[in-house]
Amino acid sequence: MQGDALDVMAALPDSSVDLVHTSPPYNIERPYALSSSDDGSIDEYTAFLRSAIGELKRIVRPGGSVFWQTGYTQDAESHDEIIPIDFLSHQIFRDQPNPLSLWDRIIWRYWGGHAFTRKFTNKHETILWFVKPGAPPRFSVDAVRERAKEYDKRNNFWGRNPGNVWEVDRVAYGSLDQTSHIAVFPEELSERIIRSCSEPGDMVLDPFSGSGTVPKVARGLGRRWLGIEISPLYAAEAAIRIGFQQPSERDSLASELLKRVAFGGREASCDVEQAARALQDWVADVDVRERARHFETDVKVVFEDSNGRNHVKREVWRKYDLLVEDGVSSSDKIASLTDALLCSRYKLRRRLNGVSRYRSLLDAVKGLESALSSIGPCEYVKTLAAQEPSSYELCGDQLTLVVPQRAARFPRESLDAKIETDAPSRHSKQGRIL
Repeated sequence: MQGDALDVMAALPDSSVDLVHTSPPYNIERPYALSSSDDGSIDEYTAFLRSAIGELKRIVRPGGSVFWQTGYTQDAESHDEIIPIDFLSHQIFRDQPNPLSLWDRIIWRYWGGHAFTRKFTNKHETILWFVKPGAPPRFSVDAVRERAKEYDKRNNFWGRNPGNVWEVDRVAYGSLDQTSHIAVFPEELSERIIRSCSEPGDMVLDPFSGSGTVPKVARGLGRRWLGIEISPLYAAEAAIRIGFQQPSERDSLASELLKRVAFGGREASCDVEQAARALQDWVADVDVRERARHFETDVKVVFEDSNGRNHVKREVWRKYDLLVEDGVSSSDKIASLTDALLCSRYKLRRRLNGVSRYRSLLDAVKGLESALSSIGPCEYVKTLAAQEPSSYELCGDQLTLVVPQRAARFPRESLDAKIETDAPSRHSKQGRIL
């Protein structure tokens, strides 16, 4: 929705959101396109935070979580002191009504950043995780366990808890995730939060959605989602970006395979029936049931290893790490290809160990096989095209893979124009809801 986050959130029912991941404006005079200024006094900015957080506390359900990702702000009248936004925000989250509990404090550590001459370069942001009392929060560490550094027999078979310091590089300039927005954060951050703290079908909200990272990731993981953005340029580009994302890992794999086996990765057109046949032939060659039996046997041996044969655990780890990571030299080309295609759509995946990745790729292939059977090959291909409008055009029974267009088209005078506002605060931004 393109509009003012305060206006849109005010229209949402109480306790209607399961999970929030958001990064509010920092009030540091950033040149946001087609948006009002971001350089108010510290009192104005604090009042804006109080209004936004007050709405979040109301609309999150009991047991729901808010991940509040912040950096630093400054008083517009005095630039001699930085003010951590998490310091400003903490007491507001704790205040009545609807006080939230601080559950964890996460550090996002990144590389790069603007080089300062007066102080050390910023290398991190803070993510405060708040929970609304009344029910236990959803949290599944098993959904986000990472590969351990060593094949140590004492380690959890599925991986280690990733901890609360997340080292993830910033979005590179020119990457496919980059938009006109000046502060795009990595999908991997949202993916870890959404996988671990929500379930399929939950409602995920980002009231300051900018480039659309949170809605895109939520859609790709089968969650319901709502993004709110005041800038019509960023909202339009976020819609295009979300249009590249299928709503599940199964469909994401199917779409990436379709681009490869039916189109050869190039802009082209073909009959839906031809595309469906190419997808069917690939699935038929995989023999996913036999692969699943071998995998289940390997896992069973590890968990039945009661005689101290710990080398079995290490052998299984090593086997599946090699299967998914060795690419062209892998002994299982299907596994390495499938994993690579899923990694291209789900950035967190490369952090997982081989057994977790192999298990999930088997699930995706089995789901694809089931969809082709239950929905029908041609109808399934048409469904994929409808779900990814930024990649496909469907005209009758003719399917076209189009050249990606990620930039929204706005007249130059619109980009240069300043949005007028009647609000008393520079941060009570008015916008049009489409």
